[in-house]
Amino acid sequence: MPDGMETNTPDLKAARRQFAVLGWALFTVLAVTVAGQFAASELTWRLWPQGDGPGWLLWACSFAPLYLFALPAGLLILRKVPAAPPPEHALRPAQCAAAGVISIFAMNAGNYLSVLVLMLLQAALGHTAANPLLDYVFDDAVGLRVLMMAVLAPLIEEYFFRRQLIDRMRPYGEKLAMVVSALVFGLSHGNLSQFFYAFALGLVFGYLYLRTGRLRYSAALHILVNTLGGVVAPAIANAADATALQTLDPNDAAAVAALLPQLMPLAFYILAIFTASLAGLVVLCVQLRKLHFDPAPFQLPRGAGARTVFLNPGMLLFIAGTLVLIALTFVG
Repeated sequence: MPDGMETNTPDLKAARRQFAVLGWALFTVLAVTVAGQFAASELTWRLWPQGDGPGWLLWACSFAPLYLFALPAGLLILRKVPAAPPPEHALRPAQCAAAGVISIFAMNAGNYLSVLVLMLLQAALGHTAANPLLDYVFDDAVGLRVLMMAVLAPLIEEYFFRRQLIDRMRPYGEKLAMVVSALVFGLSHGNLSQFFYAFALGLVFGYLYLRTGRLRYSAALHILVNTLGGVVAPAIANAADATALQTLDPNDAAAVAALLPQLMPLAFYILAIFTASLAGLVVLCVQLRKLHFDPAPFQLPRGAGARTVFLNPGMLLFIAGTLVLIALTFVG
């Protein structure tokens, strides 16, 4: 048994109490974030009723309540549950590269699934779902976008969803800890545009953390995918003349030649992402046979996991809250 731990018969009531604490921590983060963002938006509207506030205002209203108040409150609650971090192991360069292309595949597969699900739901409901991420991805404050999306968000999210949550769920089963942390990571985004790829990446990052015990690997990959999706792709899209591209006549050699400086970076990016995604799919198929999860000291019996994890007030309130946020993206 790893780390000298012994397998014991789990006390399901005690386990349910532990997961209830985790649920209350997650719900607290969600509730404080939403309340803080609402209060910040109201204050902003009163100070700048014409919407002419400074460029950093959007970022401050969104991230300050989460990072300064909500997450610290959640971490205080999480301290009530003992942590059991996985043993530390280093990755070889080839393993890092494999994890990188798998992450890019997970990001793109999740994106495509999001587009498909949203298309079906929007057709059925007759409403177009808002994508809150677009306000940040195409914001003109490039420095803030790099700092918040490509640096702070990956580091803080990995610390909370991987280290803090997985360490506390790991005693009840590594696979359970990986899946649950990925699920709550996806739900925490509060919209379907991000849920599927966040869940897929959460599985990759969670397994990587379980096998290495080092946050640096999942954090580096999180920075990579956020940089690609939140910095590089928008920069290439902003550099392109969308109107000219839409009205381009492929038979007009002069027009095509004039747009080549814009088309080349876009074509190179698409080709690079497609190649990396294809490589990631191949590597993932090979690596799936090698997946393994260490035995846990209080491994929950088959069939008891979902009931133990989710049937408690904290988790139910957290899930209900995130579903309300997702539903609100289809309103108006």
